[in-house]
Amino acid sequence: MTQVDTRKAEQVVDDFVARLAAAGLPDGERAEVYEAALKRLMGHLIEQEGWLAEEFTAAARSLGAY
Repeated sequence: MTQVDTRKAEQVVDDFVARLAAAGLPDGERAEVYEAALKRLMGHLIEQEGWLAEEFTAAARSLGAY
C-alpha cells in the first residue's frame, strides 16, 4: 500500500462534520447520522475494497457497525 496524504481524508471528514453541524440537528439525531455514515463507509470499504474486507469486517464488527 502506498503512503497517502492524510490531509485529504481530514478535509473530507472536516467538510462532513461542518455540513452536519450546519444542519442544526438535535444531539441524538446527529449521533444517529454519524453512526449511519460510519456504517455506510464501512460497508463501502468492505464491498469495494476486497483486499481490506477481512480487516474492515473485524473492525466494523468490533464497533457493532456491521
